[in-house]
Amino acid sequence: MKLTILTAIVISILSLSCNTKSQGILNESSIPSFQNKGHELVYAMVQETGDYNQLLKRRNVEYSYFYQTPDGKTDRSTERYIFDKELSTGLYQQHERTLSQLEGTIEQGYDGTEYWLKHNGKIINDKKALKRVAFNRPTNFYWFTMMQKLLDPGLKYEYLGEKKIDNKAYDIVKITFKNQPNTPTDIYQVYINKSTSLVDQYLFTVADFGLMDTPKLMKVEYEEVDGLLIPTKRKYKNSTWDAEVSDEPWINVRWTNIKFNNGFTEQDFKKGKNMENDSNTSLKSKLEEKKASFEAKADDNKKRAYREGIESVENSGIVKSAKQVGEQAPNFILNNALGEPVQFSDYLKKGKVVLTWYRGGWCPYCNMTLHQLQDELPHFKANGASLIALTPELPDKSMSTAEKHDLEFEVLSDIGNKIAKEYGIVFKLTDEVAEMYNNGFGMNAYNGDESNELPLAATYIIDENGEIIYAFLDADYRNRAEPSEITEILKSK
Repeated sequence: MKLTILTAIVISILSLSCNTKSQGILNESSIPSFQNKGHELVYAMVQETGDYNQLLKRRNVEYSYFYQTPDGKTDRSTERYIFDKELSTGLYQQHERTLSQLEGTIEQGYDGTEYWLKHNGKIINDKKALKRVAFNRPTNFYWFTMMQKLLDPGLKYEYLGEKKIDNKAYDIVKITFKNQPNTPTDIYQVYINKSTSLVDQYLFTVADFGLMDTPKLMKVEYEEVDGLLIPTKRKYKNSTWDAEVSDEPWINVRWTNIKFNNGFTEQDFKKGKNMENDSNTSLKSKLEEKKASFEAKADDNKKRAYREGIESVENSGIVKSAKQVGEQAPNFILNNALGEPVQFSDYLKKGKVVLTWYRGGWCPYCNMTLHQLQDELPHFKANGASLIALTPELPDKSMSTAEKHDLEFEVLSDIGNKIAKEYGIVFKLTDEVAEMYNNGFGMNAYNGDESNELPLAATYIIDENGEIIYAFLDADYRNRAEPSEITEILKSK
């Protein structure tokens, strides 16, 4: 896909004023000479969240970044920053808005002297793409440190008065940035809660894109992380200078898995360093690596057969005919790896359920997915959801799979794909692929039949009422729902 002007503008509204580094940082014991009441209120707010000195003590940060537009276009990246040098990298596991024309993973960074970009591990020197990196890196860094940077030198403050919103009293402060003569400057209008001294919402413009007449209204929610208050949950849309809330849908942004003091060095931000090799790499990145390895090692006949097998599933229309969001999930009782009956509805009484299918312990893509799901399981539980995996494997085979991966969630044997058929996700392998699977992996022995039928590697989220609220369906078995994205959806529902 080509990056459209509209996409560029949508992304640009994330940009705060990124050309001011936090120089002249306040000593903890010092209190500045305030310009006016507005300046004093912003100072008090930063003392609540934690000032830039507090960030410097934590040296660096890593976190998961999630951004989604109302039409479902999503960016997900692992972000890393060093605070004193303002160095940053971002490993994008999904980038439907950022350099969306590049398929696969992208990694972008700023090492203090240059902006760099890698696509599937290869360095990219395209000037247009690097210009985008030069926008993203300081923008994402500034956004994370925005509250602290509202005390940067060179800012101007104006107290605009008080206002009540939803029965909460706010002080309103206008903040502008000194800019070049005869050029517009960004404007921020922050609403500081009188009770908490925190910014609950703010209006902002992006002068560089001429977005001055229609401000964006950003609402934020905080989370305490290592003694700092971080606005980890955000949503925004067009507004007016009276902060009116329109009927437009919100753009949603979330930060999760925030970790400070990770031991990063400046060398970690050089383009020669491969962030994708880290243990916390996304499932999608690992699957892409597996795909690349297969393409490099497999013979042409096998690659052709597998490709035609995927095309056969695509042409069957199964992805569209399977159960979709909004439909009711059927109840069922299946045995787990220990041979004990498990009733699906019993789990719905406890909360939402993440229901996922894997083809068998013989499938390397499935094994990678199960491992990543296990790693993400604490986040599912923290958001009130259970995880259940279904497989056509026989119970003793699924027990072996569960033990091998130290799985702490239910693995149920759907013998003969009975439940998978109720969801409409069962397909028959081509004869050629079935022969390869059986000769290479012993698939029929795992499943205890010779039907050569398999389920899609589907994932659903089902709410307490039995309604499907999320569905991941893909004809290509090598593509899987990203566990961290499932967590984000659970948080938003």
